[in-house]
Amino acid sequence: MHELLKSTSLVLLVSLAGFSGAATAESTYKSRTTFKTDFQTVDWNGGKVTIGSLKGVGEVYDSNSTSMSNGPGNANCLLKSVRINDASEIVSYCTFTDKDGDITYGISERKIGDLAVGTVGKGKTRYVGGTGKHKNIKGGCEYQMKSMPDNWFMVESTCTID
Repeated sequence: MHELLKSTSLVLLVSLAGFSGAATAESTYKSRTTFKTDFQTVDWNGGKVTIGSLKGVGEVYDSNSTSMSNGPGNANCLLKSVRINDASEIVSYCTFTDKDGDITYGISERKIGDLAVGTVGKGKTRYVGGTGKHKNIKGGCEYQMKSMPDNWFMVESTCTID
């Protein structure tokens, strides 16, 4: 009987692990957001420090998640960028409000590149919470941004929700 219980427990654990992995892999989406920036930059310690805001509109597409449905939304971010001796630390704290008014909170980071016009940079976003259907969201995105003339950014993301 003891061996039967051990065997049954092992099968249950393996089944749950497989189910959990399948659910994570199936919850994906992409997004595209265009931001207008309002930055202030100062020379500091042989480098540059930039702070400011990004306000934009975006769209979730190719979603197979019930908690992150396809459609438009808006994004608001505060950004801090420190670049000294070719080393970068760019961090932004963002909210994305979807078409239903539910909010996702994310922290985006990258350590390569800068904010100059024409710059293309890759980074990662991790979700830290939300409201409504996004209240317990976990996961994040890999993104690529491009800095455009006249204080515009374009961001393409591929995301996974746990």
